[in-house]
Amino acid sequence: MESPLSTRFSAARDGAEQSLTSGEHYLIWFLLFAFASGALAHTLPAVLPVTRYTTDGLLLVINGLLLYSIYVRNGDRRLWAWLIGAYCFTFAAEAVGVATGAIFGSYVYGPTMWWQWLGVPFVIALNWCVLTLATNDLAERFTGKRPWLAAGLASILIAAYDVAIEPVAVKLDYWQWAGGVIPLQNYLMWAVIAFVISLPVQLLRIRYRSPVLVVYLLAQLFFFIVLNLAL
Repeated sequence: MESPLSTRFSAARDGAEQSLTSGEHYLIWFLLFAFASGALAHTLPAVLPVTRYTTDGLLLVINGLLLYSIYVRNGDRRLWAWLIGAYCFTFAAEAVGVATGAIFGSYVYGPTMWWQWLGVPFVIALNWCVLTLATNDLAERFTGKRPWLAAGLASILIAAYDVAIEPVAVKLDYWQWAGGVIPLQNYLMWAVIAFVISLPVQLLRIRYRSPVLVVYLLAQLFFFIVLNLAL
């Protein structure tokens, strides 16, 4: 039986694990500033041409800082192995999707996102991977450590999240859909892909959770909601 002293020690340790480091505090402020100022900049015609073409670089910086912060907090090297596998799988799905229209529907990426290969921006797959971690973090707050349920809820959350992303992305020419119609197939397939890449995180118990992930998820959602209303 666990002693009261060890129970208090465990509680204190868990609390310390959840407290924010100074680096995480700075990252949170950076995320809030980046998405709030980005939303404002996209509504100003004078600077819109510049902000549209800095998307790739900004997403790369944000995702890189997030992943480094997650690793520093959790120290689980398996995160990098998962990231490589999830990135390759997601990028391949995008490449096949762009080439055939068979996965998400018929669409093409625009010149706004300019580091591309096989018609797919390199940063897109990375962004989906980080979003998947963020939705898994949020899902676990409701489901606890139940892998299949957490992965399922995360996949639903990321599909719902895409509902806010799509109209803005089309207006900013990140990508365009054939006939100007966003197919339901797109949301369904993103839920499937998110579920597939979420399962290894959950089943292998990869340590990835961070309070910063939820801030990132909500700050980016704020960005897309504002632009859905403003553009």
